[in-house]
Amino acid sequence: MTESFVFYKLNPHHKKIFIIHQVLLFISIFAIIFIAINQTNPVIETATDKMELTIGGLTGMLIIVLAFTNRLKKLFKVKFVAFLIIWVLLYSLSAVMGTLIWGIGAALIPLMVDDLIMTPYWNRVWYNNYE
Repeated sequence: MTESFVFYKLNPHHKKIFIIHQVLLFISIFAIIFIAINQTNPVIETATDKMELTIGGLTGMLIIVLAFTNRLKKLFKVKFVAFLIIWVLLYSLSAVMGTLIWGIGAALIPLMVDDLIMTPYWNRVWYNNYE
């Protein structure tokens, strides 16, 4: 979206459409995650695999929280931190790598629709109605 896009400036109709768009995007990504898990049926048997998966999940959630709070850029200014995070994620999630590959590939579909269709739509709405 544009740099000047501000949600609270939208009229009630556009706010409703924007919220529906965002909710549908997140629901589709979560649905794809569940489909990926069902299709690949990962088996985590040992306690070590469970612990590694937990560490990877917590690291991933931390990265998501940092990304949403716009703190990730500051963290990546230290060069080795990015490689440390990548190493921890890859090492700890190696037991479910097939599921990750399948899920990330399938998650490209709603993200592609968002980038190629919805972002230009919201840019057009913003420029035509609010700027």
